[in-house]
Amino acid sequence: MLRLFFALQPSLEQGARIIESASPLLAALQARAAPVSNLHATLCFVGAVAPERIDDLRAAAARVRAAPVELQFDAFEYWDRPKVLVAVATRESVEANALSAALQSATGAAGFAPDQKTFRAHLTLAKKIRRADAEKISWPQKISPGFVVRCERFSLMESAKGEHGSIYSVIDSWDLYRIEG
Repeated sequence: MLRLFFALQPSLEQGARIIESASPLLAALQARAAPVSNLHATLCFVGAVAPERIDDLRAAAARVRAAPVELQFDAFEYWDRPKVLVAVATRESVEANALSAALQSATGAAGFAPDQKTFRAHLTLAKKIRRADAEKISWPQKISPGFVVRCERFSLMESAKGEHGSIYSVIDSWDLYRIEG
């Protein structure tokens, strides 16, 4: 079984700049940054999928029509339960919310059981943060200036276990188009 999800990704250059801006926090938290190539905002978590069903998932995604997405990452937060440092977009993106809902609907209609969580734009920058280190910092930390991530595509990604944690790889991707209305 493959562990799959749909996501938006910053460019490698954007991701590197976000990680660099978080470097003082990473040092204070004694945390190792996630690989830049792993940075993504999950739109729809599908979960375990048999390899022979990937084409069904691709077909469902190909039917989704949505507008390009712009996310403004403007704060760093520590999330206690998963023990992670994240960059968050505190303002909602109507386009990202619509894309997330469309993917949940399309994958559900195709016979999958996607996670029905409401989309919340965030990029996980580091994992396994010790609570004692995080409690020394006042959260959230404003990012000034923030980072605008413009996404013209969304991707189907796989999460696999690696030697130093999860490795995320793109299986396929689809263009987002201006929707005339």
